[in-house]
Amino acid sequence: MRLALMSLAAIAAVAAASTGAAAQRVLKFSNIQPPNHPMSLAAEYFAERVRDLTGAELEVQVFHSRQLGDALQNVENIRTGSVAFTIASASNLSQVDRRMDMLSLPYIFKSETHFWHVMNTERMRRFMAPLEDKGIRFLAFIDAGARSFFTKGSPVRTPADLEGRKIRVMASPVMVASMRALGASGVPLAWGELYNALQTGVVDGAENNHPSILTMKFYEVTDYYSLDEHMRIPDTFLMSQRLFERLDETHREAILKAAAGTQAFMRGAWTAASLSALERLEAEFDGVVRPDKEPFIEAVSEVVRAEGERLGVTETLDWILESGQAY
Repeated sequence: MRLALMSLAAIAAVAAASTGAAAQRVLKFSNIQPPNHPMSLAAEYFAERVRDLTGAELEVQVFHSRQLGDALQNVENIRTGSVAFTIASASNLSQVDRRMDMLSLPYIFKSETHFWHVMNTERMRRFMAPLEDKGIRFLAFIDAGARSFFTKGSPVRTPADLEGRKIRVMASPVMVASMRALGASGVPLAWGELYNALQTGVVDGAENNHPSILTMKFYEVTDYYSLDEHMRIPDTFLMSQRLFERLDETHREAILKAAAGTQAFMRGAWTAASLSALERLEAEFDGVVRPDKEPFIEAVSEVVRAEGERLGVTETLDWILESGQAY
């Protein structure tokens, strides 16, 4: 009798374990950056928070270094549900909803403080909400710093120094138009192809933030870094709307809470990483210059207005520009 009871208990334990395993759901997080990039730290932090908040009922598996695709592929995979999460630049959303390219407009944010004042408003959450109809659930804005030029041969001190140069940009019409206004040719190119493109002369330079330049070692194939800070494009933390709708309410709340915490975590991690990266880049580049921004701002002023009208975001753009007067 005792042996029979022990056998039944063992069977019950196996059944319970099987049920628990079945209850656990694995969700893929596709990240384009290498493991030492602050975005990667944010992804791992999010995965840990989701595990804690759901009692390990949800497991987020993070795939770094473009293992599951580059930025544009990640956006499409989010829409189909083959990937659950990604962090992508707002520029990479312009092919899904052209209004998103408003966030790529040059010099619309006066400072980091102004940027976060805008990003943390309910109005911006409403601005992002239509992505749900495209299969994308917006979770949070993620800090990606300011973008500046890194070039071969000579630095960029004025817009005239960009004349005739081929500059890699994301697949964003606003970025292409902005480069044209500055005298350069914007060349849309995948992030993973940029090192080789710089090395072989396909492009003469590119633009990005301090940590991204450092982790990809672009100082090895370019000479100068010019801190014009022409754009402050947010990264966007995204989830597949299809997969979000399949979760129960408790798991949805856990995802949203973890995402909000990840935004806060990344703000601190980004500040530390950015300061450290710039210090390293000062030593690695032949020169780091800090140009007067006013000629750049003047050169792109007409683009800001024209692109705002083309994108149909004039009212929102005016609100952002007006709010900048306090900064």
